Amino acid sequence: MVNWHAVDMEVERGQRDFERRIEETGGEILERLKRAERCCKEAEETRRRDWEELKGRIMTAAEKHQFELDGIRRQTATMTAEYVNVIRSAREDIEQKSAERRAESREEFDELLAEVRAQREAFLRMLDRLPPA
Repeated sequence: MVNWHAVDMEVERGQRDFERRIEETGGEILERLKRAERCCKEAEETRRRDWEELKGRIMTAAEKHQFELDGIRRQTATMTAEYVNVIRSAREDIEQKSAERRAESREEFDELLAEVRAQREAFLRMLDRLPPA
């Protein structure tokens, strides 16, 4: 017999697990993006210092502007790559969880199907025992 209360509880548990994973993943994503942004800023500062040491002077306004544009391009490329990695890992996680859930659902379906078959066979055996009308 199907226990619908248990099914409802299972659905609710699945929703809570999904929400928990979203919160955990969101925090992890923010941390990865902040780390990438920090690395970009540190790399830019290192590049600027190296350039000034190489040239032996402070940048002019035009050089500073060009340097900032280059930095924006580098940061955009780095952040885009990080976003792609985040999305890829999220997609892989979702696919893995979906595959696990499908396997669980298949097992539950097979159990329910076996139970329905057993009940049908029991019902047919009961019908066979009844005297003819």
